[in-house]
Amino acid sequence: MRAVVYDGTVSCREVSPPRRTGEAVIAVRRAGICGTDLAIKSGKLSVPTPLVLGHEILGTVVSAPSWKPDLVGKRAVTEINVSCGGCAYCRMGLRTHCEKVEALGIRRDGGFAEQVSTPAENIHLVPDSVRDDEAVFIEPLAACVQITKVTQIDHGSTIAVVGVGRMGLLALQVLKLRAPQVMVAIGHKGVKLEMARRLGAHAFDSEEITKVFDLTGGTKFDNVVEVTGTPEGLSLAMDLVRPRGTLHLKSTHGTPVEFDATRVAVDELRVQGSRCGPFEEAIELLRRGDVKVDGMITRRFPLDRCEEAFESAASSSAIKTVFEI
Repeated sequence: MRAVVYDGTVSCREVSPPRRTGEAVIAVRRAGICGTDLAIKSGKLSVPTPLVLGHEILGTVVSAPSWKPDLVGKRAVTEINVSCGGCAYCRMGLRTHCEKVEALGIRRDGGFAEQVSTPAENIHLVPDSVRDDEAVFIEPLAACVQITKVTQIDHGSTIAVVGVGRMGLLALQVLKLRAPQVMVAIGHKGVKLEMARRLGAHAFDSEEITKVFDLTGGTKFDNVVEVTGTPEGLSLAMDLVRPRGTLHLKSTHGTPVEFDATRVAVDELRVQGSRCGPFEEAIELLRRGDVKVDGMITRRFPLDRCEEAFESAASSSAIKTVFEI
C-alpha cells in the first residue's frame, strides 16, 4: 500500500499493509496534517524511523477483531494514543499518560496511508450527519474540548485565544459555549483573523494588542489560551493573563522555551496544559452544528504529493491541509 513515510525526509512509498493481532484496520479516506507532523518533519520532534506519519484520521473499518464485528463497514475515527491498560496510570484512568503509550504517527505507524491499524477500543463511529470534511477535525476538536475538562472556565469570564490557526479557531468555538463576557482572538491580519471574527470573537492583529483592554475596562483576562506553538505566542499570552488567572497551554512547541517562573509565582498564575480529549463530545458538537469547520480545509492533496502538502501546511496562510486517499 502507499504511505507517507518519514526517515529524515518525507516521501510517499510502498509499504506492507498494517496487520496487528487483535486490532482493527481502517481504510483511510481523509487525514489532516497538524503541527506535530510539521515538528517531526523539521526535526524538532524526535521519532523512531522509518515511520508512517499522521494521526488525524477518518476512514472506513475494513477488518475488526472477532469480539467487535459490528465495526466493519462503518465510517470511523480513531484516538491517537494506544495504551497498555495495565500500568499505574492506565489503572487510574489516565490512558493518555500510559507509561508505555504508543501514539499513532509518533511512536507507531499512523494514518498518512491507505490503511492504518488501531485498537478497536480506540475507534469511534461517525454518524451520517457528520460529513467527511467535518469528521477529519474530530481529533483536534476533542483536544480543544479537553481545555474545559482539566480546569474550570466559568460562564461570564473573559477569554483570550492567542493564535488563529486550526486549533485556535476550534478552541474559540468550544470556549464560546461557556458564554464568555468577552472573547478575543489574536493573530496576524488575513483570512484566519477574519474567520475568527465571523465565529464571534473580537479579533485583533498582534500589533494592535493594547486595544484588547478597551473591552475589559483595562484589566487583563481570566483565561488565556496559547495555541501558536511559538515563544512569541507564549510571551504574549503571559502578558495577557491577570493575577490568579489561568494560562492554558494548548500548543506543543517541540523544543524547550523560556518561561517566566517568577511571574507565575508573583502573580499566582495557574498554568494548565491539556492534550487529547473526548471524541464523543467532539462528534456531538459537530453533529449539532455547535462547531463549524466549513472553509477551514485550505488545500487537499493525494499521498504522492506529500512534499507539496507539507509545504502547504507550513504556510502562514494555511488553516488545514488534508490528504484525500
